[in-house]
Amino acid sequence: MGKEHGHVNWMDQIFKEYEREGGLKNDPGFGKPLPESALSGNIYDNFLTKAKDAGFLPLWIKWQKEIREELAELVRLKKNEWN
Repeated sequence: MGKEHGHVNWMDQIFKEYEREGGLKNDPGFGKPLPESALSGNIYDNFLTKAKDAGFLPLWIKWQKEIREELAELVRLKKNEWN
């Protein structure tokens, strides 16, 4: 089970275990149609909206926020030097 070219395929093992434990059948939306909004418009923007609503912050957004904060601190320090 889950072996390809002599090594273990971990994703296959994880998915098979997930299926054994009920998998998607335990999901409250299982068997229900997707809302039209999920497949309309820009799929990437829909993903970002759903992820944001769920509290997920992509790594690049975290970095962007950190860089913005660092730049603001540098500007503040530079202004203090000039005064």
